[in-house]
Amino acid sequence: MDAASLKNKGAAAIVAISSIHLLRVFMDARHVPDNKLMWYVVIHLAFVLSVFMMGCLDKISRHKP
Repeated sequence: MDAASLKNKGAAAIVAISSIHLLRVFMDARHVPDNKLMWYVVIHLAFVLSVFMMGCLDKISRHKP
């Protein structure tokens, strides 16, 4: 395994942990204020977007001619 694949696996693990936490929050959504729920979703989407961009950049850097 090279450093790039380890970086991607670590980032994917962070997104998985964030997904599980967000699911737990949604299961108890009645007791969570709306603004806090919104911030949980925004932070999770930021994680997802950053992992997606890291994957795209890795793919671009590996396909250099």
